[in-house]
Amino acid sequence: MTKAKKAKKAKKKEVVEVSPEQGEISQAVSRNDGPLKQMLVDYVGSVMQPENGEVTVEMIVQAMASEFPDFLLVIAKENWIRGYQQAMFDVENIEKETEATEEQAEQIA
Repeated sequence: MTKAKKAKKAKKKEVVEVSPEQGEISQAVSRNDGPLKQMLVDYVGSVMQPENGEVTVEMIVQAMASEFPDFLLVIAKENWIRGYQQAMFDVENIEKETEATEEQAEQIA
């Protein structure tokens, strides 16, 4: 196996599918990390009134979406732009790697 193939194989990351039950969005949020977080968790808890008393990230997102949508919209836009920029960066790097691999193959042949 060539060095390029070994490097490419080492760079591959295993894709793990996460169900909503396993994701961070459904995990309970601790309220002990500062006054703003405590206020937000308390507020969402009083509005959502979860049966088990635990507030999750999903509940906070739902509350923010209904009461402060302009805040979430800005975050969503920024997240989309950063994801798009990362995708373009990845495409450029794959093209460069492909060109380098092709040049190496031509030099060997």
